[in-house]
Amino acid sequence: MPTLLLSPAVHRDFAEELRAAAGPGLQFVCVDPAQPPSAQQLQEVDIALVSLDVIGQSTRTVLTPYMQLFCDSMRAAPGLQWMHVPSAGVDRPVFQALMRRGVRVTNSSGANAEAVAHTAIMGVMVLARGGLHWMHAQREHRWAPLRGPEAQADLSGQVAIVVGHGPIGRHIARLLEALGLRVHKLRHTPQPGDAALGIHGYDALRALAAEAHWLVIACPLTDATRRLVDAQVLAALPRGACIVNVGRGGVLDEDALLAALASGYIAGAHLDVFEQEPLPADSPFWDLPNVLVSPHNAGSSRQYRERSVRMFIDNLRRWVQGDALRQEVETDRTLRTASPP
Repeated sequence: MPTLLLSPAVHRDFAEELRAAAGPGLQFVCVDPAQPPSAQQLQEVDIALVSLDVIGQSTRTVLTPYMQLFCDSMRAAPGLQWMHVPSAGVDRPVFQALMRRGVRVTNSSGANAEAVAHTAIMGVMVLARGGLHWMHAQREHRWAPLRGPEAQADLSGQVAIVVGHGPIGRHIARLLEALGLRVHKLRHTPQPGDAALGIHGYDALRALAAEAHWLVIACPLTDATRRLVDAQVLAALPRGACIVNVGRGGVLDEDALLAALASGYIAGAHLDVFEQEPLPADSPFWDLPNVLVSPHNAGSSRQYRERSVRMFIDNLRRWVQGDALRQEVETDRTLRTASPP
């Protein structure tokens, strides 16, 4: 029977379900700051469940003390074979290091897709309907309607590009289409029949940009997407286009975006993710009047942790039975065929 590394909170809330999935012989090693696991306990660990309470307020590179302790425990477990993470992205250095060591990784892609999509649509609506203008006017106690030539254009009939066609990107695309936009969807590897559905490869981005009012980034950070949205892509967009990024900061050339926003060529942006997180207090993004900044919080919801843990529980049952794991991440960040569509 396997031995599972997990947080005390998940042990408290899900121990019975975990044992029901794996069998009564499942052993637990809790990473408790008051009594960290011993080297002998870590020798027995086969599986690690990185839950949202482990991540806490950590960013990609700045870890809370508890996240650091959990990461150190995983590194010190020589028999670790499989790790489940609560995010879709696996670009955190510790995850990458364990993958290079041969540890299998499954992610929680889809667990917060609806929340991220709703946040992205919030960004679109704030930018499209004058929300930033009204926020600034409210702070100044100023009655400032947008009428006549200053009124916002209708969203219906506009064109959007959604970069990323996983659960988040698909949900964003559906919501944009429901608002009357025509949507181009981009993904890493196009499939037969994709073109008829408006789905293209990443290499189509620059050509499609010329007709896009909106560029929504909802893809992971990989070698294929790093700096995918660069100065040339931004320049290919029509003047007055807007950007929403709920994917990863490294997908977007931030210096190029700053210049385009400051000049007014890009009309506005909602940015939830950045190359450096937390975003430094002296970053120009904070003070640009045409930018909405949110603190990598697009996917937050009260149900997110439970959905992520239940994805793991389903895979734990598969692990014990010797079946293929769902949403297993390859070293090139593609998902195995056992993943749901």
